[in-house]
Amino acid sequence: MSAFQLEKHGHLAVLTLNSAEKRNLLTPHSALAIAEAVQQLPHDPHIKALAVTGRDDSFCSGADLASLQQAALGDGEELQQIYSAFTSVAHSPLLTIALLNGPALGAGMNLAMACDIRLASEQAWFESRFFQLAIHPGGGHSWLLPQLVGWQQAAAMIFCGERLSAQQALAAGFVKELWPEEQLLTRAKQLTAGLAGLPTELVRQTKLSMLALRSCYRQDDAVAFEFRQQFQSLQQDAAQQHIAARLAQIKRKD
Repeated sequence: MSAFQLEKHGHLAVLTLNSAEKRNLLTPHSALAIAEAVQQLPHDPHIKALAVTGRDDSFCSGADLASLQQAALGDGEELQQIYSAFTSVAHSPLLTIALLNGPALGAGMNLAMACDIRLASEQAWFESRFFQLAIHPGGGHSWLLPQLVGWQQAAAMIFCGERLSAQQALAAGFVKELWPEEQLLTRAKQLTAGLAGLPTELVRQTKLSMLALRSCYRQDDAVAFEFRQQFQSLQQDAAQQHIAARLAQIKRKD
């Protein structure tokens, strides 16, 4: 059985981790396959968003312990390969949404945090888990988590092993909304419905701009950067048509 299933619903691709018997853990093989699939999606001109979820009652239970053991013996290649699953999602020009149907642990949290938006069911919960194995957090975990939940909550999770329930994750801002598991995909489709009428290049360039501006510290630099992108978008037919339609609508009201 494949480690994941990839389906397309119009402009939304859905990648479902499919190793339910292993609680959808990430192996080097599955991570590389996921990374390749995610990197190939932008070649489809119709795809504007990607949802990532898990099969059955787990989102992702973390990294394969055999790969951690291999790294403990001095070979970090498999560990880097596991990283590729969530770094490919983090770097994607698509809008990315985690559909958290169940627990996300360790590297599974990294996969969830790599997404732009997180929707969860009540069955979801979150643990860093690295200190349970007496290892340093990896994959950008200690960089991303404080950004999402604040320094204090991140420290409690990393150092003290504190678990976030779905409700606590909502209160902390780690997830955007809670929905029954069977409605998560429907909600993702609702959230992305407005993208259907927009140019694919506009959606992707805006996502890339957001990623680029994460390293920007001056408003003037951000304004200059966005001017170039906005000016270019204004030269496109879609923008000119939308603006003309809006002006006509205003004129009719007057």
